[in-house]
Amino acid sequence: MSQAMLTIILPLALAWMMYCVGLTLKLDDFKRVSSFPLKITTGLITQLIGLPIIAYGFIHYLGLPEPITVGLWLLALAPGGASSNTITYLSGGDTALSISMTALSSLIIPFSLPLMLPLVLTDAHLVMPIKIAILQLVVVTILPTAIGMVMRAYISTKWFKNFINVSGKSALWTLFFTLFVTLLANLSVFEQLFSIASIAVLTLCLCGGLLGAIVAKAIGGDNILMKTFSIEVGIQNAGTAIFVAVVQLQQPDLAVTPLLYGILMNIPALILIHWHRVNKNIMI
Repeated sequence: MSQAMLTIILPLALAWMMYCVGLTLKLDDFKRVSSFPLKITTGLITQLIGLPIIAYGFIHYLGLPEPITVGLWLLALAPGGASSNTITYLSGGDTALSISMTALSSLIIPFSLPLMLPLVLTDAHLVMPIKIAILQLVVVTILPTAIGMVMRAYISTKWFKNFINVSGKSALWTLFFTLFVTLLANLSVFEQLFSIASIAVLTLCLCGGLLGAIVAKAIGGDNILMKTFSIEVGIQNAGTAIFVAVVQLQQPDLAVTPLLYGILMNIPALILIHWHRVNKNIMI
């Protein structure tokens, strides 16, 4: 049952959130993003190099147990996916930039993760299935977003405009649902919620968010860019880290830290969403 939740229900929920995000976007949004390549390049460098440097510092100076250190390293090497895109949308960030960064980083991870993993797990010999990575990106992120964009562009009836409003509100509740499904599928992880691993993943999440905001400010970005970079750098793809630990490395104990992260990352994310909605005077 728990396997079905994670492999079927969760991807469907993520795809629905990306469809809701697509209903708010136009092709011009992505044209605007592509006209500022510095933003994407800087964001990707911060994601793929900046956060791993922070995680590497944690690992070497905090003296954490090996399963936690490896799990933390796996997280640092797996930039955010559909969840970070949805959180960016709900927080008032630049959604088109967020999706663009996710698309590019998803194509880089199958090469960068096996290359950098041995820096911590020295005996690791990993080959990431790039076809699976591309398929996940298309099915969960690109296709639902594109369908939403096309429907918005070609359907202008009153009922559809009302549908867009309703679906936009449903994205937040779907995010809550994904958290519930993750918790329900991993009840055994509850005993670790108040462990050193929880402190480590929350600290990594917050430091990543702070790094993203600082970098965005350094390149002259506004509050929207700071929010976007903060989420994209701070919110990692726990699913990818778990997949590598359990399927590729066949060491389920290494998946505990990413599992905790998948739950606890929602705390700062929901705070940011609530802060945005309060400031925009929007009812949750």
